[in-house]
Amino acid sequence: MAESAPGIRPFARARPLREASLLLALALTAAGLSWAVRTPRLPLRADLAVYELDLGFPLVPAAEAVALFLDNACVPVDTRAGAPARRIPGSFALGQETFDDDLREVFDFLSPADPLLVYGDGNLLVAAAVAGRLRERGFTDIRLLQGSLDGWEQAGGEIQTDDVIQAEEGGAGHD
Repeated sequence: MAESAPGIRPFARARPLREASLLLALALTAAGLSWAVRTPRLPLRADLAVYELDLGFPLVPAAEAVALFLDNACVPVDTRAGAPARRIPGSFALGQETFDDDLREVFDFLSPADPLLVYGDGNLLVAAAVAGRLRERGFTDIRLLQGSLDGWEQAGGEIQTDDVIQAEEGGAGHD
């Protein structure tokens, strides 16, 4: 074993180790106490009023949206990707990934003055992204459906299913 330098006690080297251990214990205790008395975390489901501010478009509850639709006071816009098997009757598809192509297809049918009800799969961020692109193209009256098609259906809204959509696209549809 190496001899200690003259004038240094053998236990003097252990003192910095004890001090470091004490400081670590105090820091862990302080961290534990601050965690125990922390303010409550944000809820897992945020208040939709906050979403409205972040999204920049008014949210319309499903029952109100159904009433607007029945009064012919809105044009539904479906933002879901692909070819969904269910949709609101008369809705136009404007997907986030295919927005420019989809808008070209329906541009003759939509006017920037038309009141639009934008809906999707319940992800308000996707619907708001499409709504933002519509706003950039001059559309001014844009609302977001709060929820998804399930909420629409529960509020008494009509749902068009895949077999009806295919029949209409094949020319055998109804009005």
